Amino acid sequence: MKPTLWQSSRRWLIPLVIVAAGIAATTTMIVLRPQPPSTPTAERVVPVDVLTVTSTDMNITISSQGTVAPRTQTALVAEVSGRVISVSEKLVTGGFFNAGETLLRIDPADYEVAVDQAQANLLTAQAQLAQEQAQANQAAREWDLSGRPRENAPAIALRTPFLREAEARVLYSESELRRAQRQLDRTIVRAPYDALVREKFADIGQYLGTGSQIAEVFATDYAEVRLPLSDNDMRWLTLPEPGQLAPVDATRVTLYATVAGKRHHWQAEIMRTEGVVDSNSRMHYAVARVDDPYGLQGNSKLPPLPAGTFVNADIQGIHVAGVFDIPLEALRNGNQVLTMDHEQRLRQRQVNIIRSEADRVFINEGLNDNDNVIVSPVAIPIEGMRVNPDAGQS
Repeated sequence: MKPTLWQSSRRWLIPLVIVAAGIAATTTMIVLRPQPPSTPTAERVVPVDVLTVTSTDMNITISSQGTVAPRTQTALVAEVSGRVISVSEKLVTGGFFNAGETLLRIDPADYEVAVDQAQANLLTAQAQLAQEQAQANQAAREWDLSGRPRENAPAIALRTPFLREAEARVLYSESELRRAQRQLDRTIVRAPYDALVREKFADIGQYLGTGSQIAEVFATDYAEVRLPLSDNDMRWLTLPEPGQLAPVDATRVTLYATVAGKRHHWQAEIMRTEGVVDSNSRMHYAVARVDDPYGLQGNSKLPPLPAGTFVNADIQGIHVAGVFDIPLEALRNGNQVLTMDHEQRLRQRQVNIIRSEADRVFINEGLNDNDNVIVSPVAIPIEGMRVNPDAGQS
């Protein structure tokens, strides 16, 4: 027997009704369920270390470095030829000489003979001059006896040319004597100034020709240090103009070096600037002077500062007002610091850096007195985020 239409429809209608009823019941339960109480999300608080800053007035110090060099260095050479007959015991590498002190002597025998000959020639010339003067006087008296004016007399009649010739021979002989005496004096080689012997080239018994090198010496009264400076460094210094000498109140420099395992410092002054810029490094150069580097004047308890020593230098700069000194780790992104306001929220500040050192930064714009600068790292700083300085210090 075939099912009726109602029976066929009933087969799929009943499951559909059941599903619809379930959906309705589920919807009703979701809509009518009690809502849980809402709780606000806790605000993130970052622990930090802060530093309360205060501006101060300070003298800018510029750091540089250089090598100690003698102010004058000279290659001493023989001005006459001959055999070396004596040498000072100080004529050794590292020996000190006072100005005018004898370094060595060259055999003077030939030059003493030359002086004697020149003196003899001078005496002969002087005798001839005396004879000519007597004859000229006699000729003048004879002319006067003629009754004619002396100004009308011919020069030959008064023996004027012979007198002038005799006078010239005397002048020539005197110059030859001076030349011979000068050559004799040059057989003694003397220190041109207070000096230290860098290198010795001549010794006793050696024959020296004119121009032979005897020693290389340099001055010890003061030394110089050539200090490179950047264009930014120059703005903080008061330096002499190129070609000008330092004023009385010259810029002071402190030089540092390690000698025999101990660190020492010497005082120096900027005496001049070179007036050129190095084409490779783009650096300017100032020259500092340090007096008595070897302590020969007995006024210093410091060890010697030998030529060739590498030194660090702190150069006294200009006076600047309203400067904040903060640790280098407080600086971010080159010209930014983080601060904490009175509500303990993070604020970002742009600052102007005037100087930076190994572990310090000096700022003159962007901060105020009593600002709290964050000096500890903040991984992701967000403007206005809450910070806790107490937690950072714990």
